[in-house]
Amino acid sequence: MLAELRRPERTFTIRQLCNEFKATPRALRFYEDKGLLTPGREGLNRVYSHKDRARLQLILRGKRVGLSLSEIRELLDLYDENDEGAAQMARSLKKFRERASALEQQREDIDGALIELRDACDRLERRLAEIRPDLLPRAADYDQVLRARLDGDAAVAAASK
Repeated sequence: MLAELRRPERTFTIRQLCNEFKATPRALRFYEDKGLLTPGREGLNRVYSHKDRARLQLILRGKRVGLSLSEIRELLDLYDENDEGAAQMARSLKKFRERASALEQQREDIDGALIELRDACDRLERRLAEIRPDLLPRAADYDQVLRARLDGDAAVAAASK
């Protein structure tokens, strides 16, 4: 009797989810092919449940932080366990800490590479100044163009806020 009084569960079309999450229909179909989403069907149309929507949100969040699809599947599969999500939270915490550590290492590697590149540029400029100073304006021109592009991108980003 109570089930009859409840409103039908809200469903979503592929277009609604794509618009909400800025995803492509191809991406949703891909996640479906991989078994991460299991929409129902109304004729030929996919019908996504509230659970599918929540799973899509977790998939996209996992992709944003660099988790693989197999890692995302592992976390999603834990959600179905009957432990109020504790197993999923514990495993997610471990995965997130591992990913944060990997990203911190990448940042250190990038910072080191930038230092090496700047040092190399300084050495090259000094050496060019000694042997072919006529070539330095070209390097300066290139630097000026690059800086203008970066400043332009920053101006565009600031204007859009």
